[in-house]
Amino acid sequence: MALRSPLLLLATVTTALAEPPTSLDKLPPSEGLPDLLTFNDGSRVEDPEAWKRRREELKEPVLFYQYGRMPPRPDKVTAKVDREKEHRSGLGTETWLTLTIDSKKKLPMRIVVYKPKTAGPHPVIIEEEGNIGGSKNAGMFMKKTYLFIEYARNDLAPDRRNSTGPAQRAYPEYDWAMLAVWAWAGMRVVDYLETRDDVDMKRIGITGHSRGGKAALLAGAFDERITLVAPAQSGAGGAGCSRILGPGAESIGMNDKPDWYHERIQIFAENEAHLPFDQHFLKALVAPRGLFCNESTDDLFANPVGTHATSLAAMPVFEMHGKKGNNGLRYRRGGHSYSGDDWRALLDFAEWTFYGRGKPIWQEPAPVEPKRHAREFGFVRIGDPGNDGHTNYPRVGSHGAVDYGFEIGRNKVSNEEYAKFLNAVEKTEILGLYHPRMKIRRLGNEGSYTYEVEDKWSAKAAVTYLSLFDAMRYCNWRHGGDTESGVYQFRGLATVGARKPDAKFWLPTEDEWVKAAYYQPKTKNYRSIKPPPIQAISTEILRSGPPPGKSRYGMLGAADPIWEWTESKAGELFRGLRSDSWFQGNNHQAKGRFYSNPELELGHIGFRICRAVETTDDPQ
Repeated sequence: MALRSPLLLLATVTTALAEPPTSLDKLPPSEGLPDLLTFNDGSRVEDPEAWKRRREELKEPVLFYQYGRMPPRPDKVTAKVDREKEHRSGLGTETWLTLTIDSKKKLPMRIVVYKPKTAGPHPVIIEEEGNIGGSKNAGMFMKKTYLFIEYARNDLAPDRRNSTGPAQRAYPEYDWAMLAVWAWAGMRVVDYLETRDDVDMKRIGITGHSRGGKAALLAGAFDERITLVAPAQSGAGGAGCSRILGPGAESIGMNDKPDWYHERIQIFAENEAHLPFDQHFLKALVAPRGLFCNESTDDLFANPVGTHATSLAAMPVFEMHGKKGNNGLRYRRGGHSYSGDDWRALLDFAEWTFYGRGKPIWQEPAPVEPKRHAREFGFVRIGDPGNDGHTNYPRVGSHGAVDYGFEIGRNKVSNEEYAKFLNAVEKTEILGLYHPRMKIRRLGNEGSYTYEVEDKWSAKAAVTYLSLFDAMRYCNWRHGGDTESGVYQFRGLATVGARKPDAKFWLPTEDEWVKAAYYQPKTKNYRSIKPPPIQAISTEILRSGPPPGKSRYGMLGAADPIWEWTESKAGELFRGLRSDSWFQGNNHQAKGRFYSNPELELGHIGFRICRAVETTDDPQ
């Protein structure tokens, strides 16, 4: 079957053009997300016509640094029916086909088409899948007269380490990695749709979950025939963010699937400030077409905080085109899965995008506030100076080596302790040390504020909703009564120097925290990290049970699902976070290195402090 149009939909860059720089010296660091509405020459994008030129500028860094460059559209895509049967829903047929891509390369790729019994032309939802056939979700779409199509991504690039797939062998002159291959495969499904006479080509959607969501977003960003792009819990390299990381979020450095991305992206591991793009570029490339990000607040690894940031950053492009409602974002509670509710939400958004039925969907992530366990105050002594660090894991490094003795808080700083701090220093809102979602009430008026813990139970529970800078100012106050100096010298609200050597109280480094939590002085090694029974791993943070015991030194509360600030830097944008908690059902914080933006104030970030061994008096 011949293609309807020879239009080349994928813009490619010729080798005659100079390649972007790969030296950090030539990629100056910057704060915040790169501005979508500023051209590379510094001029502003003023209207949709100018946006077309700016859109072309966004493509090159995305492909060059992260995914690799893809081949153009092939000359032909043909289809052969392999078998057909009635779908179990009774609403239509399930047809297995093999596409042959490119008349010379002859790349085979399997797809399954679920066609309703109703007459066309049909809107279409394409799902990027690892295993095709027998879809449980096709029925709800056929009921609404949609064609539902699955394609087998692994046919063109098997998801195996250090492998070169059929598509990469067929086009060796292109440096595309797996995600780019899978996205390109989705575009070839659209080529096939153009050969059918029962398809509404103005209403084509593509979706996928996790790695499939990354590929779906990339496909939709670069193929303007796709009118709805719906990544689900796609995280890093998808709808997430590299410059804004919530607790437990996958970072560039923590990526353990190197074949998905071009190796150049690793230049920016813990150097994210130098990154000349972020995932809002992909979302802006979709605009003003429909974009729907299906997320879970509890899916920390997929970075729900960063996904919100990139969707928000892309909004001005949708607004410029008068299509604010086409930028959709939805959050639920629960784990890393494409649930039935997620699929129904996608169908609702498709109806809105394609037909104007229903209403737009835009949700803020729900506050994550794990149950907080009341604990006693005090410090525990961490001795055994000169110990070795933990195993030097790839992408994580070795932590835990400390060559001096110190003390660390038996538990996290509590609401009661933090309320004393606020009463001493926060009579006004100048420093912003208080957050209204803390379990602390603020009373009185500006200039004479006072603070009290909400209830007796909350007094000894961990305080949360504070930034790294709030925690550092607390240490300064404990050291000598001043918030702006003593341990950490502040210059302005958020510029801070290194810890002073004579500090009496301070935030732990990652080494200090890891030693206090895991080191076993008798055997001179580190506690092994074993998963709890599968039935004990919650898919929802709020349901987390009581934490297990204490470390060998007596430190408590490390396994609470409340993460803890450390003073350790991770590049120019982040500070390390530590926790011994399980999250997302299959990720353990201690097995990775996680970090977040120091200005974040969230319900699942708290802190504990260290104290010098010789400190016998506490001025506070």
